[in-house]
Amino acid sequence: MAYIQGQSRSQTSLFPVSLEELIPEDHLVRVIDLYVAKLDLARLGFDKALPKSTGRPSYDPADQLKLYLYGYFQRIRSSRRLEAECQRNVEVMWLINRLKPDFKTIADFRKDNKAAFIATCRAFVQFCRTAGLITGELVAIDGSKFQAVASSRRHMNLKRLQHQEQKLEKRIAHYLAELDEADKTEAGEKIDRNAIKATLAQLEVRHSNNLTCQALMKSMELEQFNTHESDARMLRTHKGPRVGYNVQTAVDAENCMIVHHEVTQDSDDRKQLEPMAKAAKEQLSQDELTVTADAGYSNGKQFQACEDENITAYVPVARSLNSCGKEQIFFDRTAFAYDASQDRYQCPAGKWLIFKQISNKGRIYQAKVSDCASCTIKAKCTDAKRRYISRHLHEQAFERMEQRMQAHPEMMVSRRSIVEHPFGNLKQWLFGNARFLLRQLEGARAEMALAVNAYNLKRAINVLGVRQMMALMG
Repeated sequence: MAYIQGQSRSQTSLFPVSLEELIPEDHLVRVIDLYVAKLDLARLGFDKALPKSTGRPSYDPADQLKLYLYGYFQRIRSSRRLEAECQRNVEVMWLINRLKPDFKTIADFRKDNKAAFIATCRAFVQFCRTAGLITGELVAIDGSKFQAVASSRRHMNLKRLQHQEQKLEKRIAHYLAELDEADKTEAGEKIDRNAIKATLAQLEVRHSNNLTCQALMKSMELEQFNTHESDARMLRTHKGPRVGYNVQTAVDAENCMIVHHEVTQDSDDRKQLEPMAKAAKEQLSQDELTVTADAGYSNGKQFQACEDENITAYVPVARSLNSCGKEQIFFDRTAFAYDASQDRYQCPAGKWLIFKQISNKGRIYQAKVSDCASCTIKAKCTDAKRRYISRHLHEQAFERMEQRMQAHPEMMVSRRSIVEHPFGNLKQWLFGNARFLLRQLEGARAEMALAVNAYNLKRAINVLGVRQMMALMG
């Protein structure tokens, strides 16, 4: 039986096939083309959005934006790979009308329009709101670590520098001892003094540079610094320490669309609840908002700030416990009843602890020495002369949060189903567990804006379909 035969390479056609005939009516590139055509690139801040009447013509930023959106949609972020796609991919040929920009032109467009990418991402969120894809009834907030371009070998911190300083001093002392021994001993093996002196000079230069770096970091109040990317930070991840950034997202519960995102330098999420919730509320143009997050966002100050902004948060309360001693187990703070009217605590023995002062631990309350001295259960309370109790400055915010979580424990199940989906897509589908391509915080934010825009576009197409998306954009 014969095989299925293709068309001969030398076959000619009276009417050659056009690119328009090769692209189906419901193809992705038609959505991208129509979407970019509706954008006001000059208002969004794209460079060269208005062509000049003199000089050499430049590439239209609309065509380059189409190329990048298509590339991030197809997991192609490299400018060299995008250059190759322009020459071999029929879909890209249709999208940008067979233009063939080189990789340098493609890379410069991304480098020179960082703020415009962020504005474009926000503009698409507004489109999704008008299309009914985002309702704003519930928003889930989460963070994840993304690697930076810089290598961890180029990362310095004060502890590491101090450790290197000690090692260098030991090696310098060792070589100095060898020189002294060579001067005292004439017999035995002959020692190359010139080689030792050359090595010693190198070590002394390295030691001097080390001390200079420490002095500079202390003067600038820096705990860590990367010589190739100063904005990057050493972060703890499940794979160990990595140099990167902490990416925050606020995701709408209706269709798992990313309402707002931010690339931060914070090593954890404890200070991100109120800024992310407030930014999402402003993006949604709502007077109030309900958000949920995991225990990593537990922070009394943030809880209170959310309430002040008319934001109802649902976050599991995670608080550190006081040390209970090595051999004895003392009464926990929960065993003491708080009297809000008199601002004091009552101990298990019925005595009162009155307010003493405010410290970095919060409000401090103390019992009378005489009450503790005559107490029959003092051994179960403290081994000091008197018992102290600390109360967080935002203790009431913690208590209200605990009450909300007890009333709605299902919020944690909803959180996982909402916010884990986008991060899974961003890391596996868009980034492929790779690192950022652009350096510094500004570059990472631009690249993440492109990735989020591509994710939201893909999500909108999956929910509405290509034809309905094109109808809404038309």
